Amino acid sequence: MKGTPMTKGCLVALCLLLLLSCESRERYAGVYKAAPSETVKQEIVLELKANGEGFWRVGSKDTSSEIPVVWYLKHGDLRVNTKEGGVIVGKIEKDTILMTLPALGLLTFKKTL
Repeated sequence: MKGTPMTKGCLVALCLLLLLSCESRERYAGVYKAAPSETVKQEIVLELKANGEGFWRVGSKDTSSEIPVVWYLKHGDLRVNTKEGGVIVGKIEKDTILMTLPALGLLTFKKTL
């Protein structure tokens, strides 16, 4: 492969960055369910897939509405982007996600799968 040493170095660094980001996503992939609270009246589920896609589901399995999402980690924060353009930021630690939503306040999600 021809190229300057700087170009080769940048390519290697980019490959390492992509590998590391995929590994960290794999660790957090799974299904998370919001803990019941005074403001959470319906089941709320967040599924994070290892490929960075997922969905947000509100309601029971029979009467739910699902919103497709794309997620990633940035500076220790979980960022969930909806297809409509909304961004939800939360903290993820081990098997728990903490997110604050304007209408619901603080939600605590626990990993179920």
